Amino acid sequence: MLNRFNSTLVRVFGYALSGLFAGLILVVFIQVVARNILQVPMIWTLDMAQLLFSWCIFLGAALAFRQGQHYVVDIWPPHGRFNLLPVIIPVVASAIVIYVLVWNGYLMSQIGLNRTSPALGISEFWFFVPIPLGGVCMALFLIETTLEGLRK
Repeated sequence: MLNRFNSTLVRVFGYALSGLFAGLILVVFIQVVARNILQVPMIWTLDMAQLLFSWCIFLGAALAFRQGQHYVVDIWPPHGRFNLLPVIIPVVASAIVIYVLVWNGYLMSQIGLNRTSPALGISEFWFFVPIPLGGVCMALFLIETTLEGLRK
C-alpha cells in the first residue's frame, strides 16, 4: 500500500515539478527581458523565482531520493562479514538528514507565518514549507525502501 501511495506521489510531483520549472524559466525570462531590454525593474520576479526555485529544489530532492539518484558510494565488497553495514549506514544517515529537514523546515515555516513578502504580498511561509514537505516525503520513501530491503 505504501508503495502504491509513493508511486502516486512521485507521479503527482513529476507533473507539479514540470509546471514549477516551466514557471521558473518563464519568470526568469521575464526578469531578464524587463531589466535588460525594456529597462523596467520588476521587483516581483526575484521573489517569485526564489519561491519557485525553493519548491523545485525540495520536491525534486524527494523525487531523486525515491529513485536512488542521490550520491552513491560503492566501497563495500559484495560479500563478507560486514554485509549489513552498507544497508544500515545509508538508512541512518538519511534519517538524520530527513530529521534536520523536517524539524528545522518546520521551525522556519513557523517564522515565515509572521512575515510577508513585500513584492508578492504573500506569507513567507510558502517559501519555507517545501523544506519540511520534502523531508516528510523523503521519510515515506525511506520507510518504503527500508521495508523492501528488509524483505530481501
